[in-house]
Amino acid sequence: MDHKEIQAWQQEKAKELFTYSHKLLDAAKELSESHLAEIQWGMKNALESAKSAAKNDLNKLKDLQEEAAKETAKRVSVYQKKVKSVLKDLGDDAADETEKHLEKVRNSLVTWLEDAESKIPGQADKLSKVVHEMSTAGQKMFKEGRKIVNQVADAAEKNIEEHLHKTAAKKKPK
Repeated sequence: MDHKEIQAWQQEKAKELFTYSHKLLDAAKELSESHLAEIQWGMKNALESAKSAAKNDLNKLKDLQEEAAKETAKRVSVYQKKVKSVLKDLGDDAADETEKHLEKVRNSLVTWLEDAESKIPGQADKLSKVVHEMSTAGQKMFKEGRKIVNQVADAAEKNIEEHLHKTAAKKKPK
């Protein structure tokens, strides 16, 4: 690579990092808005509970607490899905970018090997085949790893939802 190619590559990388930093900023903003909504809801709930306690209205306080417990279970589920969605989008974007760069590296290797074959006769075709198979295997491993990570995340989400449903079922008044 000559100086101009390196400079162009560096500019491309800077643009990619800038774009990705904006994606991260947008994700942080989206999660912050959700956090703020949850804080506001919690403060409203606490204020109503404090008013009921100050008026010594224990029945209303008990009703508020039960209602808050039910609402919390719903809100946690919605919030969890929101966070998962934001993180999944970020993860998918990062994985797509990584996959794109792996493909560029693989193409560069293939180009280099084709060039080397013309300069080094004899065993060059075997070396080319080995490198090609290794790069293809690396790409397959990356895709399979990505698939496994997504399966684990889905299983974890399912386990959390089951736990929340069990917890909510135990808290229901009898």
